[in-house]
Amino acid sequence: MFLFKSNTGLIKKIAIHFAVLIFFSAGVELLGLDKAIADMIYKMEGGQWTLKDAWITSVFVHQYGKYFSISIALTILLFLVCSYWVMALANWRITFRYLLTASVGGTLVVSVGKTFTHVSCPWDFSRYGGSLEYISLIEQLWVRNGSQCFPAGHASAGFAWVSLYFVGIHLRASWRWWGLIAVMLLGLLFGISQQLRGAHFISHDLWSFGTCWMVSLICYHLMLKPYELNQ
Repeated sequence: MFLFKSNTGLIKKIAIHFAVLIFFSAGVELLGLDKAIADMIYKMEGGQWTLKDAWITSVFVHQYGKYFSISIALTILLFLVCSYWVMALANWRITFRYLLTASVGGTLVVSVGKTFTHVSCPWDFSRYGGSLEYISLIEQLWVRNGSQCFPAGHASAGFAWVSLYFVGIHLRASWRWWGLIAVMLLGLLFGISQQLRGAHFISHDLWSFGTCWMVSLICYHLMLKPYELNQ
């Protein structure tokens, strides 16, 4: 009975989360924000993607940002392995396991999503120097003849660490809000940088965040919540 109620609560939260994500996505679609923001950036850069290959966006934020996220994951993995031999880390094992599973899981789900959705990047459209006629995100999902740009992969390297917020909930720590703000800023930095390069629309970043939040939420209920209730 307890498991049924627990799973029912999780299903409700997932449904609410998905409904909110669809609501904001519909707003972006109806207001034409994808095209409006991309138009503004493209015009600002002089009718070309000037920052596509710029060091600050393509190397510092894109490459080094990816390495930064990977280094965090490897550090947590190291702590997790050490927790089996170092007693001081043993009590943190479940936390390390959750952080690794939720964060890596979020980026993996985004990566898998990119291979199935076949959505184009801004730079693929003739409107922005490419060869394809511009169509909306919904139309692209229906036609499925684009690239692999949705959800935003690089932004997920930042948004995936939203798992820190759920660790804060697990520990009943007030710093969870600062953790959430830091993660949001990191994800936005990665996402905006890619938009400046012509690699993504704002809707791509929205779904990247939504996917990472969903994965972290599910992992929290499956990996941390039962532990709390059993204490």
